[in-house]
Amino acid sequence: MRLNTAQRLALNIDSHIVIDAGAGTGKTSTIVNRVIEHYLSEDQRATRLLPKPNRPNALSGGSLFSIPSDRMDLREWGGMLPGEVVLLTFTNRAADEMRDRLRKEISRLRPGPLGDDGKIRTDPRLRNEGSIEQIMMLLEDAPIGTIDSFLSRLVTPYWGRLGDTSSKGNVTDTGRNMLIESTLSTIWRLSNSPSKLGDAVDAGIPAEIVSEFLSARDRLSRNYSGTRAASRVIRGLASKSVFIDEVIRKITGGDGQIASESLINQILESIDESEISEFSSRLHSIVTNVCQIFKSHINSPSSVGWPRTSRIFSLDELDLKGPPEGKWAKLRWMGHVLICTVSKPSLLAKKMTFFPRNHFPRDSWDSGVDSYSKIKDRNTKESFLKSLKGEIRAFERLWSSERGQLMLHFVHASIILDKMEPPGTPKNWEGPSSPVPINIPDRPANSKEKSHFSLESEVRNLSDLYLIHLGFQGVLKKLKDDDELHDFEDMQNMAADLLLVKCPDVCRPFYHPKIQHALDSIGNKPWRDDHISRAFEILSELEIKPEESGMSSSILKAIRNDLEERHGLLLEIRRRYRAFIIDEAQDNSPLQWRIISRLWGPRGIEANESPITETPWQPTICYVGDVKQSIYAFRQAEVSGFLEFSKTLRSINIHELNSIPELTRKPALRRSTHSRDPRNDHTISIAKASEYMEKGGRDLVSWIPFDSTDRELKPPSISEINNRKEGMISLQVNYRTAGGLLTNMNEWWEDVFSSRHNLLKSGDFYASPQILEPSPENRKKQGSIEWICPTDNIQETDPSPNLSTYLDPFDLGEKHRLESQAMLIAMRVRSLIDASQIQVRSSEGSWHKSEKQEPVKPSEIMILLPNRVQIRDIITRHLGDMGIPVQVDLEGNLLERPTAIALEGLLQFVARPNSRHNAAWVARSCLIGFDDEQLQGFLGDSKKNTNLLKKLESHCPSESQRSLVCRWNHLASSFSLIELLEETIDQSDLLVAYPEDSSRRDAEQFIEIVSKLSSEVGGDPIILADRIKELRESSTSPIVSQANPESDAVRLMTIHSSKGLESRVVIIADVFSNRQTNMRNEQNSRLIVTPELFAGNPNPWPSETNAPKSAMWRHVSLLQSARKDAEARRLLYVASTRAEEKLIIAGSPKGTKWIEGQGIIFPWEYDSPNPQLGQIWAESLRQGSIRRGETNSQWLLGHHDSSESKAKIPENLTLDPQSIRENAFIDGDGSNGGMTVIHHPECFIDYKGTLEGIRTPLQRIEAIDRISRNEEGLQKNAHPSSLMDSTTSVRIKPSKLPIFNECARRQWLETRGGLEMEPVIPNPSTESMNGRKMNLSPAEFGTIFHRIMEIGIGSPFLGGEILSCQLPHSWTKASDNRISDPELHKTVFEELLPPSANLNEVEKIVTAMSERIQDGKIGKFTEGKQVDGQVLEGLRTEMPFHITIPTKFNTVERNIWSPEGPEILAKFDMTNVEMSGVIDLVICSKDDQGNSAIRPIDLKTEGAESIFDLEDNELLATIDKLEPGPMSQSEKQILKEHRLQLALYYLALTQSEKDKEDAGIPHRTVLPPAILVGVTGRLIEYSPEMLEEALFELQSLLARSATISLASHVPQSKFPRLSGESASVCNKCPFSSGVKPICGPAE
Repeated sequence: MRLNTAQRLALNIDSHIVIDAGAGTGKTSTIVNRVIEHYLSEDQRATRLLPKPNRPNALSGGSLFSIPSDRMDLREWGGMLPGEVVLLTFTNRAADEMRDRLRKEISRLRPGPLGDDGKIRTDPRLRNEGSIEQIMMLLEDAPIGTIDSFLSRLVTPYWGRLGDTSSKGNVTDTGRNMLIESTLSTIWRLSNSPSKLGDAVDAGIPAEIVSEFLSARDRLSRNYSGTRAASRVIRGLASKSVFIDEVIRKITGGDGQIASESLINQILESIDESEISEFSSRLHSIVTNVCQIFKSHINSPSSVGWPRTSRIFSLDELDLKGPPEGKWAKLRWMGHVLICTVSKPSLLAKKMTFFPRNHFPRDSWDSGVDSYSKIKDRNTKESFLKSLKGEIRAFERLWSSERGQLMLHFVHASIILDKMEPPGTPKNWEGPSSPVPINIPDRPANSKEKSHFSLESEVRNLSDLYLIHLGFQGVLKKLKDDDELHDFEDMQNMAADLLLVKCPDVCRPFYHPKIQHALDSIGNKPWRDDHISRAFEILSELEIKPEESGMSSSILKAIRNDLEERHGLLLEIRRRYRAFIIDEAQDNSPLQWRIISRLWGPRGIEANESPITETPWQPTICYVGDVKQSIYAFRQAEVSGFLEFSKTLRSINIHELNSIPELTRKPALRRSTHSRDPRNDHTISIAKASEYMEKGGRDLVSWIPFDSTDRELKPPSISEINNRKEGMISLQVNYRTAGGLLTNMNEWWEDVFSSRHNLLKSGDFYASPQILEPSPENRKKQGSIEWICPTDNIQETDPSPNLSTYLDPFDLGEKHRLESQAMLIAMRVRSLIDASQIQVRSSEGSWHKSEKQEPVKPSEIMILLPNRVQIRDIITRHLGDMGIPVQVDLEGNLLERPTAIALEGLLQFVARPNSRHNAAWVARSCLIGFDDEQLQGFLGDSKKNTNLLKKLESHCPSESQRSLVCRWNHLASSFSLIELLEETIDQSDLLVAYPEDSSRRDAEQFIEIVSKLSSEVGGDPIILADRIKELRESSTSPIVSQANPESDAVRLMTIHSSKGLESRVVIIADVFSNRQTNMRNEQNSRLIVTPELFAGNPNPWPSETNAPKSAMWRHVSLLQSARKDAEARRLLYVASTRAEEKLIIAGSPKGTKWIEGQGIIFPWEYDSPNPQLGQIWAESLRQGSIRRGETNSQWLLGHHDSSESKAKIPENLTLDPQSIRENAFIDGDGSNGGMTVIHHPECFIDYKGTLEGIRTPLQRIEAIDRISRNEEGLQKNAHPSSLMDSTTSVRIKPSKLPIFNECARRQWLETRGGLEMEPVIPNPSTESMNGRKMNLSPAEFGTIFHRIMEIGIGSPFLGGEILSCQLPHSWTKASDNRISDPELHKTVFEELLPPSANLNEVEKIVTAMSERIQDGKIGKFTEGKQVDGQVLEGLRTEMPFHITIPTKFNTVERNIWSPEGPEILAKFDMTNVEMSGVIDLVICSKDDQGNSAIRPIDLKTEGAESIFDLEDNELLATIDKLEPGPMSQSEKQILKEHRLQLALYYLALTQSEKDKEDAGIPHRTVLPPAILVGVTGRLIEYSPEMLEEALFELQSLLARSATISLASHVPQSKFPRLSGESASVCNKCPFSSGVKPICGPAE
């Protein structure tokens, strides 16, 4: 694809660039080309300003096939290497696509004159093809992925420095939900007794807030009237942690406490001062008129004026002083005006009563004036009433307007939160509402009186929520640490620590509090290091006056060293990257922006490098996004970050052009009027003749004027040109959608994104309309729009009682509207696939057929849903009825799926068999299937505490069900719940009732969750049932049911899931539903968290009618409402712009009906401030007609004024589908203006015939039953050989091989018995370190020395010598042998050594062991010397492997229980044993003849404590021996003990080299394995005979392992206890130790 002008401007790699990429505008192509230019351009901004990072030399191994002379020295490459360009995307799918596109584009590159024929792209900057191959190889390890994956990669090498462990696993979504529930349970269990505070700290509550946290928890429970509602609030906090931290940054003072003033200021951020000033000025004018009316008509009661404690005096004072300066002061002034003039009951309502009964409000505050009734002169009285009523109407008009209602919101906040009373109030005056005491009582003082939370209470409520948030995160982290798990939030937190976004958590225990505070105080320019500089300043001050540092005085030097190291590491990390490209940047969270931008600050430079020119952002930054496509607020994406960083980027570009001469010196990289195209502007500018012929050589221009455009497009405006100069490039050419369809949608967006819909004018989350132009290929394509507008049946009818009759929802009335919509969608999909004609009905009743069209494949149709509630399952069912394959992306809440509901009912029943509710749940489900009469017979005479599960046995309607219930009772008695659930799936009618594949997956996923919970909390049914119930009732983050894709199927997904996708046909379903836009979820959860503020909705007295009003809750509700409306508009945009050729809008408002002779009667409503998607769309059609002056448009019928801009009053439109088909008034000239309207199944020809072919649920169940009965008959006659199965696999840990080989009984206990490797009841005494010099266990010492070997062992410099067989670069990179380096030892000790260890003794032993290895064969190898005829070519430490070993054994059977007896499922005589592990050391060598070899080596550090005991030690006597084989009985014992592990390593390498040989790739001969004995430094090899024997033993062990794992019945008695000498291993076995040993030697 040739790039258009805007895309070429976006290739400017000499400026920071922000790309505003509308839907389908080719942003991926732009990004890919920009990345390639970073790779190829030797002269660009980053290469001029920034030093080269450390680089490898030329790659010498792996899969490179180019000859060495064709390869480049990577250190000399002029452009950037792939590892220096960071490319971040929003999803893994997008990252994979981006990497794949880069591979394809780079693979097209060839050296030669500039040219591109679509297949091969030649570029003179490439000297040879070897460099292309090297770039391709480096691309595999380039930082391309999601932000989370990039941060994970960034953090992984520094686990130790961040106080974490690399062994942690990732938390799944399901696992996170369960962890959240565990955290909640822990929080509520904690005691608030002062003597129990230690328990809270142990649970994970930070020690510094533990008392405050427990008090806040108790207040939260009281404020929300119980733990149930409070738990919903806490779950909401858990899902919005990023936004909460952002808000706290804005509203806390220097002491870290929430400040009242900051809270008020944050509220005021939502409204402009100009709005307040303009409104208060209009109000002031009315107030002046009112005061003048009273003065001119009613005399003052005294010569000194109005009484000073009267309403009229107060109003007059307010009038005389007028609105004061400042936002809050003006709001307070307006609030005082309302208090003076509005009746007390209506004061805090949206509709207020001004001057009730034409008088000041009457209460304890005297009005100060007589009633107008006392005016004696009739004319004066009438004049007074007329004038006052006029001003009352002015008050009402002012405050009832849209802007008036918004202003009223803020004025109400000032009335509630501000303590200042209006002037002239009496001493005993009571405001419109009483503040709730800060310590909330059990009951309100006056239940009839309105109350509110004061500013102090709101601060406390917010502080409590934040304390709960901190404590919750602490407990959650503790649980994750205990389970050795982490999630992406943990990764972001560690990345923030690594990049010093804040004080690292690992440093908090010993950093001085002032230093911590400085590091936590990063500014609004997070790329700067000012907070670090401030931390160093504070540290210097403390060093000067150490007495002020308290307990930190003795460790100030250590603090300085640590902080300097961390800062140095930050500078080093920054140095690696010279360019960043961030895709979908509008969906980044504030924390992600802050973390990523930390990498743009100052980097480290080496002594021989020149200082870097001062600029805020050192690497070249490009981010790509579209505000109109920001739809992930629920993932804490915040669009304002994109806008803020865009402003900063533009200002930095201006600064760099004016202040950095390196960019403008010859040859210039920057000009004020042009943008450089790096593809053409370089020293070698040869091009093919064909390129000059293409558009007159347009693509060969080196410099592109900022005011240039493409031939088909309008010239850019002045503002667009200025944007381009400052680095903001707008992509406007759409390559996805047909031109006619795109033109229609452009008309919609003019109103959808019009600023008139912006409730909060100062809001930075609103999108603006953008006109997209069709690409030349799509310009002449029309495309089409359809509207599935189901009408309601006016007369409802009862459904047929015949279960074999299909129910037509159009015969059932209005309450089945979703069914009607889903049916029409399914029928339209069927007609598209079949290419069958449809027909449209005119208002007169005639039918008009559509033109014939090409068939559409199912995979070319995408159905999009605003959310998954209700409509998804209905559409899926109707598609299934029509025989249409469908792929559902995510299936919604698993615990609300039918199979999961039935299984949960069984779990609840087993847990509480006395519960009548649970008994009825199971009995009425498909597991038993009782009708009402049978249920009554079962439960009717049941007494309290009857075991109903046992009783169910005698009431089962069939023998097979009775057998199943008996089985339930048997398994429940032994707590075998997983087996019970699994057998229920196989033996009940569950999957007959729900035969879909997704139902089986749901059932299996449910059992997986129960299994995970069981491993966490044990197998008690009551606990498990309660935990499942908690998960189901947790609505904030339900467990999602997963679906598997089909190959050619209609795709059904949410609009959110469709982001980045496209489809030939797009159907947007259920658009006239408020489920996406209402505030019901927020109201139910009683918590709202926005990027500006968060608040809960407390109600301590739920039984009282008047709940206390919360100004904070009102305000965050307003913010959330405004944000939801803005996002709903963006959702409509994203959904619509997925379409390539046809867009179908589906849905209609309630009350839509067909009236003969008129057509469709369409109820016109607009639910402000949160309209439905369909209302937004319909309003855009009406506004388009108003904008274009289409007075005869059907969208304007019923409106007397076609210039009216808003439609808020409900009314009906009469629509004629045939007229709309001819001209829908959606594009201005009618050329693309037709729209097909489908309102009834009769729009599909042969509609009744289609319905006759649909089977009802009963008919489907009957068919499945017939099939299952036939299959049972077939299985009974099946030949046993048909049951043979060879597709199984068995997994074994390599470390288990020696243990299992020594004792088959222990193997049975661990695998079949399911026991952990710990005593069942351990001895109370813990393991003692007495007698150990190092105070370390052998395992701990082994870990330390393995780490030293891993990072310290060297590799010789080969001097350019050609390898006998290619190896990866990392294997051959020359490095010094550092295993004896004390500094390396110190680093590893800091990382791994426990505080209790004897450091001096450890140092001595490690030094001795490393020196002996250095002096041995391994040391000689690393020095490049020949050893045993071999010379080292490369090595790898800690090499991971995975091996699959086919294993044969005697035939075994797998069977399951069934009501008819054991049922054989399969027979096995062969399986694949899979093992994964890590080989300590692999060395690659060659002999004198150049033969390549490879050998696995295992390091053993046993006996380290006796390393200096040279006397009477047989093993140490062999230190100086050079023979390769064992030289003592001790060495033979070592080889024997580890023979199976080494045999496995040998097999793994053999298989790897065999795979290379089979693929025709050079390979190495695998030498027998060897053991490196740490205490002697000797390398002991296995002889061929020993290896052969070990391989045979390994195969025998694997065969036994397969038998134990696969056979259904393997009794423990088959593996007797050990006796004689073999029983010595029992001394080390956990099952023969502890208080209650369960095994041991034979008697």
